[in-house]
Formats: sequence, C-alpha cells, structure tokens
Amino acid sequence: TRFGHGYARFQHRSNGIESELVQFVASEDPVKISRIRLTNHSSQTRRISITAYVEWVLGFSRTVNAPFIVTEVDPETGGVFALNPWHREFGSRIAFAAWDTPADGLTCDRQEFVGRNGHLEAPVALTADVSLSGRCGAGLDPCVALQREVQTEPEGQIELTFVLGQAAGADAARELIRRFRTVKDADAELLHVKQQWREILDRVQVETPDPQMNLILNHWLLYQTIVCRLYARS
Repeated sequence: TRFGHGYARFQHRSNGIESELVQFVASEDPVKISRIRLTNHSSQTRRISITAYVEWVLGFSRTVNAPFIVTEVDPETGGVFALNPWHREFGSRIAFAAWDTPADGLTCDRQEFVGRNGHLEAPVALTADVSLSGRCGAGLDPCVALQREVQTEPEGQIELTFVLGQAAGADAARELIRRFRTVKDADAELLHVKQQWREILDRVQVETPDPQMNLILNHWLLYQTIVCRLYARS
C-alpha cells in the first residue's frame, strides 16, 4: 500500500493475477474514483469476477436511516441510485455507484450479498455459485453490490473504473457518471489531482541539513494538516 498526495495505491499478487487499485477524489466534484488494473501472469486464460460493494448511510447513522433509503437502477447509465427522502436537509439528493459499463450482476439487499448472520470477510454471494438477483427498491437492508465478469488472456491486462458519489438530482448524477467513468477521463483527473496538490504544497519550502526533515516539513505535515484538520473536520 502506498499513499501519495490526494490518492492511495494498493497492489497485490496472488494465483497468477496482479492487481493494482488506485483511489482518489475528484478535484472539484463529489466523486470518489477507483481505478483497477488486472494483469494475468499465468499461462492460462482467466475469468475473473470483480465486485464493488457499498453500504449506504445517507445520514448521520446507518441504523436510523436504513429503513428509509430507496435504491434503483438507472436505465441510462446502468448505475445504481440511492436516496433518503426522509432526510430533512438532503432528502432530494442522489447518491450513485457505477462501473465504467453496466454491471453483469447486482443487488441492493445486504442480506442477499452477505448472507443471513454472515459477514463481509466471506459474503455468501462470493462464496456460493449463485447469481445476484438484481433486487433493489425500498424496505431492504440497503447496500449496492455491482459485479463485473471479465476475461483475460495470458499476460493480458484489463482496466476498470468504478465511481461513487452524490449529486443534486438524477440528471446531475448521470452527468458525473459519464464524465468520470472512462479509463481515459479517470487518468486525466488523477493527473489533475496530483498537479493541484503540488501547487498547494510547493508554496512553502523549508531547507535544513536533514533531508528527512525537509521531506516531512515541505510536504507531508502540510498535507496532513489540510486533509485531516481542514477538510475532514470542518
């Protein structure tokens, strides 16, 4: 796991498959972008199932708000919309989750995905040979599980993009999904995020005889202050 300014990178290799996940937030829009790269280092063609999973809160407490959350599949983008009309302040806003193309399987019912008395370490939907039902609507234990089925040849590589965010309404949510869901647009946004942080963090430069002290003072302490104190707490 590696952390940079404005992004995190997770790399893993197992059973001949190398995965790289890069996650970051768009510089100007309320969207979290996840870029996944899979490389098949085995000598066989591999079929891989990839599932993005989100538990909706849409308020200050999941327990309080869960009974009022409504989910639906957007026919235009193939993504999932979620809203909490009971919330006084944000009841009209739309939360969304989507792959770069419509999912091969989905459910918005947490019990279906995790299983009765199950847990996320081994959700029943991933351990059993069953297809997701596509269930969504009201009255569920709300979540979204979007599943993709991909195939890669030996030494082949696949790139996918997953977006999670919120918008003022359905049209605005569709516009954000379309803007950030492609690999090209996601990579361009990551470059913009890195450049934006460099412009901020390079404004103050401290030089001491200790290179490690310089690195901490010039970048990471400033970054930690802005992210953890200014953005996260206020």
